[in-house]
Amino acid sequence: MKARSRKALAAFAITIFGASAAHATIIDDWNTVKAPAAPQLKPVDVDTSDTALLLLDFNGAQDPSKGPCNTKTKPRCIASLPKVAKLTDEARKSGVPVIYSITGNAAKADIADVLAPEADDPIVQSGANKFINTDLEKILSDRHIKTVIVTGTASEGAVLNTAAYAALKGMNVILPVDGMSSTDPYAEQYVAWHFANAPGVSAKTVLTDIDDIKFGD
Repeated sequence: MKARSRKALAAFAITIFGASAAHATIIDDWNTVKAPAAPQLKPVDVDTSDTALLLLDFNGAQDPSKGPCNTKTKPRCIASLPKVAKLTDEARKSGVPVIYSITGNAAKADIADVLAPEADDPIVQSGANKFINTDLEKILSDRHIKTVIVTGTASEGAVLNTAAYAALKGMNVILPVDGMSSTDPYAEQYVAWHFANAPGVSAKTVLTDIDDIKFGD
């Protein structure tokens, strides 16, 4: 009887350990995973009556110690500035409010000069999710905003967390892929995939590029 029990236990152990070996984790399979096809970018006609442009953490260009958008750690952010500046100018001309965020160690003057805020532009200061411990939600609510155009750095930080929060709160999100940046292009790729596919946020998000964003009259 004991011999049969030992054999049964041994067989059970072989089954369990064999199954565990066969079930590789994503870390085990990391180098074999193929990136999915790129999501489709779509043109956007902005309803200027209920849309705001968010410029997230574009501080550090003048002094790399004052923020993430700098030549040392995020040159891709610096490279995005001319396009984001173009988008900002078009938003202002159309009457779309422009709202800024900065990181904890920064001040208004640390925002990239090409994106310098105007006197009455709101600025919030927070961590990765710009809704947390700020009045961003109230700023948007007071302006009856239903849609946010989200730009900034890092894509996997301020952009991901703020845009996802907005979407999950029921807002529409316009996400220009050339307006978000990171240290590593993989992070930008992941964020684009996330907003194109993740439950809860994908249904509220349009992926686009800056040249395909048109502001209505």
